[in-house]
Parts: sequence; C-alpha cells; structure tokens
Amino acid sequence: MLPRKSKGLQKIQMARVEKASDLLVTFSKRRCGLFTVASKLSILCEVEIAIIVFSRGIKVFSFGHPLVENLFNFILFQQQ
Repeated sequence: MLPRKSKGLQKIQMARVEKASDLLVTFSKRRCGLFTVASKLSILCEVEIAIIVFSRGIKVFSFGHPLVENLFNFILFQQQ
C-alpha cells in the first residue's frame, strides 16, 4: 500500500483568526463554501434561498435562488 500524501479531511478547531491576511483568505473560502452549499440545497430540495454576508470591510455579498431581490420583495410585501 502506498503512503498517504495528505492527512485527508480533518476537523479544524474553531478559533479566531488573528492575522489580517489569513482572515481575508478564510472569509473568502468560507463564503464560497457557504454559497455552494446554499446552491446545492436550493437545487436538491427545490427551495428558494437568500443569503447576505457582510465582510469586515462593510462589503456586501449575496446569493439567491432564483434572485435575492425577488425573495426580499416577496418577504417585505407579504408582511404588510
């Protein structure tokens, strides 16, 4: 049997990221992962989904299926 080249999937201990450069990379990767999971959930379960993420620099990132704007308009006008 060949030796493993990597350690495989491991559980990462949740801790605050201190370095600013590491923080940006981690945020970007986690955001992409979150949007990927949301996309899969919307396709597999045939649901409408909207996610808004605010970065530390006050940038706004959104994901919506079918569209974020349509889902928010539905929520806002349904409550009136």
